Amino acid sequence: MKQALLYFTFSAFLLLFANVRAQEVSIPDQEDYQIEKIYPNPAKEYVFVDIFSKKYALVQFELIDILGNTVKKWEKMELTPGIQKIRLELQRFNAGFYLLKADNDGQVIIKRIRKL
Repeated sequence: MKQALLYFTFSAFLLLFANVRAQEVSIPDQEDYQIEKIYPNPAKEYVFVDIFSKKYALVQFELIDILGNTVKKWEKMELTPGIQKIRLELQRFNAGFYLLKADNDGQVIIKRIRKL
């Protein structure tokens, strides 16, 4: 039974990431912002997100578990033109794989992170 549950969970995880792969495809010239780097990854207590924006905007970050549940939604953060470093706390979350979703008025970027 445990093996079947583990297999099902892992299969759901792979399916979720397969769907994310399709969403990550976009045309760079049309993006108003992009995530340059997420580090450290894997992370224990926090991650830094280096994000580049072409203009002033609001971005909202969301942490999603392997089952597709939103486990944390941070308040919207203001972006200014250029590169910024944003720190997101991860201390209270269980170890595992997560998706970090950034949404800027419908422009969505999804990246994978691992919490130790």
